[in-house]
Amino acid sequence: MKLVFTFLIFALPLFAKTNLPISFEENGLYGFKNKSGKVIIKAQYQQTMDFTKEQVSFVVSNNKWICIDSKNNILLETFVYDNGPDYYAENLARFVENKKFGFFNSRCKKLIPAQYDFAFPFENGYSIVCHGCESKLDGEHSKIVGGKFGVINRKGKTVLPIEYDSINSIDGKNRTASVTKDQKKTIVNL
Repeated sequence: MKLVFTFLIFALPLFAKTNLPISFEENGLYGFKNKSGKVIIKAQYQQTMDFTKEQVSFVVSNNKWICIDSKNNILLETFVYDNGPDYYAENLARFVENKKFGFFNSRCKKLIPAQYDFAFPFENGYSIVCHGCESKLDGEHSKIVGGKFGVINRKGKTVLPIEYDSINSIDGKNRTASVTKDQKKTIVNL
């Protein structure tokens, strides 16, 4: 009995993976079929990524990376990083809604509402966010300029008010941040 239980623990994830929709191409567009070859999402996307074990996929529609479920419901529009969907940092990635940034998990569930003009990836439990800032091209890349900056935790709670000219660094262990306000650098507690 113990052997059967152990087998099921390790084998079930493998079987689940084989039931995920499979991408196909038709006339330069991509869609998904089930394991038996039946089309479940017609070819309509410019690009697709494999479905994850959480039953979501990232696809390009109208030149935007979006997250869909296996029933083709649009769950969110992801922030584009390095020509693809944003990467997960501390199990959260960024999405964009009405030109504002928020965070979602691996199931494409929005956990922190889109309410910031920009948000940096989480690091050591914190994200630097801003209001009134904007992205400016700087050669091949962009930089964030202007506005006021603050810090949120992984629950979306503001732990440092959005009132600083810059957040220079965060020390998660000591729960402090080096900030600049009115051209004065200082260390503040989170």
